[in-house]
Amino acid sequence: MDYEALIPLLTVGGTLLLVLTSLLNFSVFVRQLRAAREQLETARRQLESARQQPEIQLVQRAMAETSEHLKILVERPYLRPYFYENRRWAEGDRASADEVKAMAELILNNFASAIIHSAAFPQYPVRGVEQNIRFHLRQSPALREFLLEAFDRFQLAGPALLCLKNQTKGETEDDLRGLVSAATDAAERARRERLLGCLSSTDKAEPLELARYSLDEARALSEGAAGGHAFTPAGSR
Repeated sequence: MDYEALIPLLTVGGTLLLVLTSLLNFSVFVRQLRAAREQLETARRQLESARQQPEIQLVQRAMAETSEHLKILVERPYLRPYFYENRRWAEGDRASADEVKAMAELILNNFASAIIHSAAFPQYPVRGVEQNIRFHLRQSPALREFLLEAFDRFQLAGPALLCLKNQTKGETEDDLRGLVSAATDAAERARRERLLGCLSSTDKAEPLELARYSLDEARALSEGAAGGHAFTPAGSR
């Protein structure tokens, strides 16, 4: 056998085998790279989903809080006109005065919760539910009456609800003046006077800004009570 003739053949065969092995390794590397890229993309989507989850939950909460009353209206459709058609309760109606008042309290509590969340969390979609709150307040004497009657119960959301209830800033100021006059508790009267001063010092009444003012005031009062200092309204600093 001519070994000298086999050497070039073996060299070519070894080279081809080396190339084939390299190609196989490269193919494996490409598949691994593609799998790693897909894993990174999956991780990115999961991270984005996790980042958006709190906002999604806030959106869901906003919709739930401003439509919670619908379940009761389905069961008691005779209550609907008092909250959608500007109907005032009258003696002899199928609905009792207590039913209408309880429903008004439930709706206002849900609206107040939505407003407070909007003041505390910038991601809360208050603009998406603000129109719904405004509609009901302007189409329901029961809601308007309960808001004014129990204004001291809406320490944080009350000013924003008043603003959404009215067409103009002047109407909201008139409501606050009436509430100041009606206050029997000195601390509550002072709070309402501060709210009136805050509203009077602004060019335009913004519900969300009023809610944030009330929230900041409550926090400052809490910190002041803990530290023994009195709260000073932002407008007087």
